[in-house]
Amino acid sequence: MKITETIAFITQAEKKAEKKSQKKHYTTFIAILSDLQTKDLEETQFFSIEKELDNFKLNSKTTFKELNRSFSKFKQFLKVKFSFTTEGYYTSLGIGLGLCFGIAFGSLIDRFIGSSIGMTFGMLLGIVVGKKLDSDAEIHGRALKTKLQN
Repeated sequence: MKITETIAFITQAEKKAEKKSQKKHYTTFIAILSDLQTKDLEETQFFSIEKELDNFKLNSKTTFKELNRSFSKFKQFLKVKFSFTTEGYYTSLGIGLGLCFGIAFGSLIDRFIGSSIGMTFGMLLGIVVGKKLDSDAEIHGRALKTKLQN
């Protein structure tokens, strides 16, 4: 399935969606596909992306849950095959890892005060490192936009 066909299908599904959260997921997926169209990729790369979209087997009976699962697999495919990440990917990863390691190291110092201090510094360090990695991905053209440009 071509990228434009997939965008058209998801746009139709978005119009039928009743929940705001579903509409947000559809909009994000449309934004990522639209951003992929603007990337300077080779013909073989576009072909592999379209082949991956074919694996979704989208039709009128496709539920939101199935589409969302396929969307997650598609993002993983883009990450593994092309090193594409969504905006804020490394920041959210850094925050999570910073919290985990911060609490672990903080609890070594002091059980109560140390864990809160460690959590704070771990989260701050995770944000700094994540923002740096996100900006590097943006500079090198590996970040995919998740919001539609008006």
